[in-house]
Amino acid sequence: MIADEEALFDRTKSRTVYVEDHVSVLGGSMEDDLARSLRRLQDKDEIFDLVHRYSYLVDHKRPEELMELFTEDCVVDYGPGVGPPRHGRKEFRAMFGSNHGSTDERPAFVVTSHHNSNVLVSFETDDRASVRTSVYAWHHTTAGGTPRVWGYYHDVVVRTLEGWRFSKRQLRVAGSQGWDVDWHPLIDPAEA
Repeated sequence: MIADEEALFDRTKSRTVYVEDHVSVLGGSMEDDLARSLRRLQDKDEIFDLVHRYSYLVDHKRPEELMELFTEDCVVDYGPGVGPPRHGRKEFRAMFGSNHGSTDERPAFVVTSHHNSNVLVSFETDDRASVRTSVYAWHHTTAGGTPRVWGYYHDVVVRTLEGWRFSKRQLRVAGSQGWDVDWHPLIDPAEA
């Protein structure tokens, strides 16, 4: 073997290096990092479910269950043409009354279909996140109209004992059809 090495290698340039492995504790352990990463993925999944459950419950006319997705002190704002921001579950629940009060100027919804995509979650802390969700919403009214809206929900969600809940929800609109009301613009000039 020595004869082969002499033919293959220049032994005068060979060096010996001894290496020892140590586990670093800088920034926490790998187990802590893994647990935090897994928790963050689980939180994102729960927030995605929250966003989609909202649309399901609205479309299936289940307002009592819908209220459970919001904090008690929530603020919900669909735009100035729809009404003032609703503060708290009680005010928000009142929006989902019966169709008996519908008029030609303000017809009620017979059925709706909300479609969400492009859900972006930005964690502010471990227990609070900003969420942006693209939405297309189709409505069929008691007057026979089918107004539509395209835009984004701007949400703040918080972790509660019951899980992730909406603390704030605002609809910002890129466009609408069959709905002649004032909306919050998709891009707020103050934020541009």
